[in-house]
Amino acid sequence: MKHALPSLDSLKAFESAARQLSFSLAAEELCISKGAISYQIRKLEESIDCALFKRSIRQVYLTDAGQKLFHTTRRLFDDLKQTIEQLAPTNADHDVIIAATTYVALRWLSQRIARFNERHPDISIVLQHSVHEKGFKLQDVDVAIRWGTLTDTANSNLLFDMPMPLYPVCSPEFLKRFGLENVRGIPVDSLNSSPFCDMTLLCEDRDFDLWQQWFGVQNAPLLNPRRVISDANVRTQAAIDGQGWTMADALMSVELASGTLVSPFDHQLEGYGYTLMASSGRYVSKKSKLLRDWLTEDIEINLQ
Repeated sequence: MKHALPSLDSLKAFESAARQLSFSLAAEELCISKGAISYQIRKLEESIDCALFKRSIRQVYLTDAGQKLFHTTRRLFDDLKQTIEQLAPTNADHDVIIAATTYVALRWLSQRIARFNERHPDISIVLQHSVHEKGFKLQDVDVAIRWGTLTDTANSNLLFDMPMPLYPVCSPEFLKRFGLENVRGIPVDSLNSSPFCDMTLLCEDRDFDLWQQWFGVQNAPLLNPRRVISDANVRTQAAIDGQGWTMADALMSVELASGTLVSPFDHQLEGYGYTLMASSGRYVSKKSKLLRDWLTEDIEINLQ
């Protein structure tokens, strides 16, 4: 049903003029001309068919009707202001929610958030780590960094792709245990022959076999023993400790550069990486947009 209230512009002009008993001060407060204030109040008086101000040469006064309307409009505007302040992100426990695994947060995101907060110390950021859990909902966060195939962006607003091929790594001590040392350029099909076929493959999920995808040899299933470790950080540490091979990406560059982990296979599994995305239906606050733009710019610079 259509309401019969006067326009909000007229009520705003009236409330400001009534509070300050000045059309000039009301015009200054609302950043419009004094003539516009007079016009809005005249429209209001015409719509309710009642005089709201008594006008003299240098002063305006409220009529009895004006006094009654002023008390009501001031109370309503105060209530509206209080409600909007309660809803504003600046009064929430956080300003921006980022969903990312602990692996990504530790190896890539944390240092970038630190640099962002140096520039914007007033923006509070909350990290949520359930990004790959079954109950995760993209619309509940401002930004999500998800690992997977780079085409998996359904029902989302794609902000950026970070391609990161996968390749096997292990500790040098693990190779020495099998009589191998300083080996390089190992052919892929060697994984199905001795001594490689006896080496443990660390994996995230027994039903999602990245090792077989990487191996890629038709009709030749890998028979290596598997050890499921769902947490990527724990899986990486297990490889460092000599428990087996793990799939690595560019986020393990520190371990590879130091020699803590080695990558003797040349073959890589393409088509995987990290996607920076957000729900296409979620409202983007100013602070959220600031962080999204900053992360996107950082990714573009580092991928060039």
